[in-house]
Amino acid sequence: MDSEHVDMPDGSRLEGVEPALDPLCAAHPHARATGTCPRCGDNVCARCVDPSARGQAAGACAACRRKLGKDTIEPWQGAIALVVGGIAAQLAGASVFVVGVFWLMADGQAADPVAMQERLLGSFWVLGPSIFLTGLTMFLVGVATPWLAKARLKTALGLRGAPWPVFIAAPLGIVALGPTSDLARTLMVEYLPSWTLGSLDSLNEVARSAPLWAIVPAMAFVPGIAEETLFRGMFQRSIRAPLLALVLSAVLFAAYHMDPHHVAAVLPLGFYLAWLGQRTGSLYVPIVAHIVNNTAAVVGSRYLPENQPSILEEWWYVPIGWLIAAGCVGVIVYATRRRAAVVEPALEPALAPLPGE
Repeated sequence: MDSEHVDMPDGSRLEGVEPALDPLCAAHPHARATGTCPRCGDNVCARCVDPSARGQAAGACAACRRKLGKDTIEPWQGAIALVVGGIAAQLAGASVFVVGVFWLMADGQAADPVAMQERLLGSFWVLGPSIFLTGLTMFLVGVATPWLAKARLKTALGLRGAPWPVFIAAPLGIVALGPTSDLARTLMVEYLPSWTLGSLDSLNEVARSAPLWAIVPAMAFVPGIAEETLFRGMFQRSIRAPLLALVLSAVLFAAYHMDPHHVAAVLPLGFYLAWLGQRTGSLYVPIVAHIVNNTAAVVGSRYLPENQPSILEEWWYVPIGWLIAAGCVGVIVYATRRRAAVVEPALEPALAPLPGE
């Protein structure tokens, strides 16, 4: 091995120095480097590497990551943002109905409050803008919270891709859980018929009467993007404990729909969406699954006959759906098996000090 020289601080040159067999980390000189930072070019060790940078020799080093911002928001920040965002979104959506009430009163059509309520809830031109404002508020809160907390949006929200089979299996799995959702709602209607606000009936009525080109974006794309950004992106990733994050995300997501019949129908889907977000580490996967589910619900409400047999009569659809969903889960687990060995930034434990620190 050829020797090298080293220039000393006093200007002299030390000859015959053997080169190091392995490069050392710039931040931790006693640790062997595993690669170089793609931003600053310094040697980095395993401790410095960003665990979200899979497929690279090394991700951004710790120093560059500090400049870029933290990986996720704090749990208390996520909780406050969820409460504030949920209330603000409901108020934003309700503002459209308030305008509608004043419009009907000015037109002399407010004599019958029940008829006025049914007219407003059954009108797409009232319900559509309400859904849009609700979704826009949720999306803005979900994005603004990491920004205000000086966290990186990419890691705080999970803006990353996933293997292509996941984007096929995830939507298929949530559609397969449709009979389970229908069963939960049917049981609520059967045993607790008065525990409802009538929201599902209103949504079905609007889905059957409004133009398809307008109803699909309003009822599928807007909720799919907005709700997943707030619940699966901002909130779920802020909680360090994986199981707690999954349960809270699913339960609070279902509870946000308020109508008990709607809550029961959404709950199993909420657990599936929360698991998708946690397993894949990607916000895009639950967004796609959510959009496909809502699109299927809209198309089904519009084109399927209203006098279909009850799910209680055709109960075998439920276990068949479970089998299909289980197969989809298996595909997703297999496709993301490499990611399972990588610690997510939001769940990354405190790094233990290296020897000598």
